[in-house]
Amino acid sequence: MIVRQKVVQAVKLSVVVFGTILLINGCGKKAENTNLLAGMELVEEYDFQGAVEKFEAALLNNEDAELSYRGQGIAYMGLGNYAEAETAFLKSIENAQGKPTELVYDTNYYLASAYMKQGKYADAEKIYSAIIGLKKKEKDAYYLRACAILRQNRYDEAVEDFEKAFALDSNDLELVTDAYVEMQAAGFGEQGKAYIREFMAKKEKSLGNGEKGIISYYLEDYESACNYLDPYAKGDDAKLSLILGQTYEKLGDMNYASVIYQNYLDANAPDAAIYNSLGICLMNQQRYDEALEAFESGIAVGASDYLQELKFNRIVANEYNGNFAQAKTMMEEYLQIYPDDARAKKENDFLKTR
Repeated sequence: MIVRQKVVQAVKLSVVVFGTILLINGCGKKAENTNLLAGMELVEEYDFQGAVEKFEAALLNNEDAELSYRGQGIAYMGLGNYAEAETAFLKSIENAQGKPTELVYDTNYYLASAYMKQGKYADAEKIYSAIIGLKKKEKDAYYLRACAILRQNRYDEAVEDFEKAFALDSNDLELVTDAYVEMQAAGFGEQGKAYIREFMAKKEKSLGNGEKGIISYYLEDYESACNYLDPYAKGDDAKLSLILGQTYEKLGDMNYASVIYQNYLDANAPDAAIYNSLGICLMNQQRYDEALEAFESGIAVGASDYLQELKFNRIVANEYNGNFAQAKTMMEEYLQIYPDDARAKKENDFLKTR
């Protein structure tokens, strides 16, 4: 599942909404915001380097500074350049006028995410605390502050914030499973499972089989997960197909996991996440040609939260397939787009020896 703390959050304001904001703010009094809007279009297309250049042009052209710096920060996040993203978001907030707007709140969330990516957990905590100070019922702020506190090894305080987030939306299963993922990463997996069990106990009568299957997966009760989720093996729910496939992977049945992913793709619109999982599953079976085809198909879907991972996995699949020349070429292109990807840099060092 996709947890809330992502490398790049989905762009919350589309180009259309940005255009509306510009009109409300009286863009006619400033230079035309042509570069700014072009930059946001490139962000939506996941062309982050091109977007950075457009936002730089927007600033040079005296276009809306708050939005230009914000867009620049989002683009830098996409490139994995979190220090530059931090600077851009701070400048965006500095250029905001008057009382905090929804746009400023949104930019602060991005700023806190940039802090988290750099390991500046105390700074992120301060941002989330400031948001909570103004919005007492901000579920995501409580959840994310809990994550920041947990990274600082203050378990009891983190639990308090997780529970506040749960109380604000007691029906949000994804919130509970996301909290478990964070707690597991911090070494508190068993405690995290307790929240999932509690959710199951309180909501069992109202939960569908799909939700029960997700819960069983996270509780590592894979046999029960299969029982609940098998009816979705040829369904149209991407999330449930992903969880079911991952369940069979955990059980060591890579072949059937591949079948589940392929069944979904055969019957539904292309899905980048499922193509990525299919490719990884096929690599684990040493079916590298098929894995490459899956990654290529996922990339062909276009802009998605999985585009960077798909491109990286395509390089790895070429390596395993002995296509080192192709992998080197792809890695050069990849590092031009994602120059701060530490994992890719390490992989590139390996490729240089081949």
